Amino acid sequence: MAKIFPFRGTHFNKEKVKDYSQVTTLPYDRVTPELQDKYYKASEYNIVRIIKGRESSEDAPDNNVYTRAAETLKQWLESGVLVQDEEPAIYVYHQEFTAPDGQSYVRKGMTVQVELEDYASGKVKPHERTLSAPKEDRFKLLIHTDTHFGQIFQLYPDDENKVMRLLDKHTERSPDMVAHNEEEDVVHKMWAVSDPDTIASVQREMEEKPLFIADGHHRYETAINYRNYRLQEYAGGESTQNPRNAMVTMVGMSDPGLVVLPTHRVIHSLPSFDIQSFLKQLEEYFAVEKRPNKDTTLFSLSELAKDTSAHAFGLYYEGEFWLLQLKNADIVARLAPERSDAWRSLDVAILHEVILEYILGITKEAQAAKANIDYERHPDSAIRLVDKGGHQLAILMNPTKLSQIREVAGRGEVMPQKSTDFFPKLITGLVCAQVDLGEKK
Repeated sequence: MAKIFPFRGTHFNKEKVKDYSQVTTLPYDRVTPELQDKYYKASEYNIVRIIKGRESSEDAPDNNVYTRAAETLKQWLESGVLVQDEEPAIYVYHQEFTAPDGQSYVRKGMTVQVELEDYASGKVKPHERTLSAPKEDRFKLLIHTDTHFGQIFQLYPDDENKVMRLLDKHTERSPDMVAHNEEEDVVHKMWAVSDPDTIASVQREMEEKPLFIADGHHRYETAINYRNYRLQEYAGGESTQNPRNAMVTMVGMSDPGLVVLPTHRVIHSLPSFDIQSFLKQLEEYFAVEKRPNKDTTLFSLSELAKDTSAHAFGLYYEGEFWLLQLKNADIVARLAPERSDAWRSLDVAILHEVILEYILGITKEAQAAKANIDYERHPDSAIRLVDKGGHQLAILMNPTKLSQIREVAGRGEVMPQKSTDFFPKLITGLVCAQVDLGEKK
């Protein structure tokens, strides 16, 4: 099912860029204005100038963030700031990090070209809906640069981690690229593996595997739109970097370093919100228990996460905490009769269907537009937003399980927004893939 290929990666020239930490960034959608300023100051060659350049009040059709990105890319290639490897390679990508639970991990993946498949084929399985604005933005960048910069993050089943074992021997030497991402305190290491026998073995091992999009749904769908657009005019080159393929990083679903974090919800701007009325409504469907503090609430959540039949949430409002446990799943079946049991067993589905929409009245349209919801990775950040007074309450969650992602996505069902947060993020700027358009038709 998965057709993967090596490619001639383009990356920063070691002779001109001594520290990859100064030129790499978090994914474009994680780059806040503050981070953008930090990256601009870090280096004149920071990749942010291409993937998320500064806008100007004087921007026009012939001078804007996309045209400037294309010009910057051209200058860096011509001056040798960016260089392209001579041999096609699979790029082994390790991330060394400490998770919020205090444990240290190494997540092992590989950056490759993959043949793009429409979702209808069933070979690539999404789990989230996408929005039009981010896809339009990424499409404009792709059209202007004809280069894939950001990483699409895909998972594949590999119970015995055979694929990475084939590549492990090539990581015994010093990595070709190393970057430390301060925002998530992660060390990123990359090795170019051009050995034909190893590449062929990996390709054979991947042939029958379905692919699941973990992160980068917008980028994947943009790559398909870009493919369709470019192939109307161009034949597509003979190399693996033609528009029919895109750059992705793949990680096995059984990789010991695969960590999924919860994304907590912080509610705001609800008219006439009353906590006592809300708690009374919750009691019809949930066991509601007052908890003394944050730590006991989070501990109870983590303990209940071990029980696959338990569905629990933490609630915070003006210094007080509650633990919510679903009493009867019948309400979920009644509210979402068209969904599978697997989908209805997701904590995030129960939260969005029962608490957000049915009880609080936040419609699916409002949820998609984030009209009343902000999302926070860390519970302390969610709680602080409430304490500042601009938000009404925080709802704390357990993470979605990998087995649930595999089952729900495998059925072709889409989860509610922000159902997963794979930690850490794949950074941008270690390697990118220039597209081989071929001749015009």
